[in-house]
Amino acid sequence: MPTAAADTLLSILPARALLGRLLTLRVSLIAGWAAGIVWLHWGLGIRMPLLPMAAVLALMGVFAVSTVWRLRQDVPATQMEFLAHLLADLTAYAVLLFFGGGATNPFVSLMLVPVVIAAISLRPRWAWLLAGVASAYYAILLFIYQPLAIADPLAAYGMHLAGMWFNFLVSAALIAFFVTRMHAGLRERERALAELREKQLRDERILALGTQAALAAHELATPLATLQTTAHELAAEFANDPDIGADCRLIEQQAQACKAILTRLAARAQDAPAEPQPLDAWLDALVDRWQVLRPDARIEAALPRDGRVFLPPDGLEQAVLNVLNNAADAAPGPVEFHAASDNRGLTLDIADRGPGFTPEQRAQAGRVLFSGKPGHGWGVGLALTHSTLERAGGSLTLTERKGGGTRVRIVIPWEHAA
Repeated sequence: MPTAAADTLLSILPARALLGRLLTLRVSLIAGWAAGIVWLHWGLGIRMPLLPMAAVLALMGVFAVSTVWRLRQDVPATQMEFLAHLLADLTAYAVLLFFGGGATNPFVSLMLVPVVIAAISLRPRWAWLLAGVASAYYAILLFIYQPLAIADPLAAYGMHLAGMWFNFLVSAALIAFFVTRMHAGLRERERALAELREKQLRDERILALGTQAALAAHELATPLATLQTTAHELAAEFANDPDIGADCRLIEQQAQACKAILTRLAARAQDAPAEPQPLDAWLDALVDRWQVLRPDARIEAALPRDGRVFLPPDGLEQAVLNVLNNAADAAPGPVEFHAASDNRGLTLDIADRGPGFTPEQRAQAGRVLFSGKPGHGWGVGLALTHSTLERAGGSLTLTERKGGGTRVRIVIPWEHAA
């Protein structure tokens, strides 16, 4: 495992994950030692120092209970805290081995388990520290320990071999359990970090686009005013000409729509609060505005008659307009716009009969900026829409329609729009 990954694992996995798994090991150790002492003392008649060993197990039980209380606190684990837990478990195990035959006990190699856990979860210096402590305990247990009172050497040898075999099984299971669980947590965190990095990059690109849009809006104000005035004068001059007069009025309407967009941009830049309004009125105004912006497109709208008070999240209107524009660009047929509301939130379905997307494009749409085929227009607009809905607590999904085309579903929960 890379050093950087090992250094940050304590911040990667919450306390409930790391300390919880260590608590499982501690409880298993207590149960295993208790069962072993009972079996040796009363089953095989090997006299064990019951009082000191019971005292160590009792202290470990108290430590386990305190760890359960610690897990109820929603505080991340630190390197030093996790190291302290490993040192406490290693020391308790060494004391039990002192009363259980020292280095001659076949389970002495289980002291490697805390070292393996430290190597996975702690910084290198703390892992080496724990390895040094385990080595020191092992060296001490070579010379200082209370031997088990076994009269028959052959029986002692057979028990030692059987214990070594069982010790191998237990060690392999514990190491596999901790390594796989911690690696799974690390992979999950790396996936989450990759998604976060992708979101940050996308937000940075959108912020750059927003800055350019603000500059463009400032520069467009004067030429738009000139264009609107000129179009109005031309419409009045050619009022009797049905063709030229209609075109001039269309240009004037488009210039007015652009000016309204700039006015809204300026209001948002000044943090002007949005006005709540009935949901059906907001939907009607949204469709009317889009028809003004896209007089060449057709729309088939099915809107609910819902008069509940609706405060649209910032940018939602432009996000829906982006999707409508993209649907109109995708195919010459009418754009289907269906809205529905229930107790959970507002659902908007926008469908077209265009060529649709490949599975790769559907997976990337809204998350990365990419250029589709000419005329599709699913690039920056969809990325802006996805980012707007994400900030508003909503969601955007793309599905393939039967018979061809794409359906875009936008969902806004009421808690983010009321």
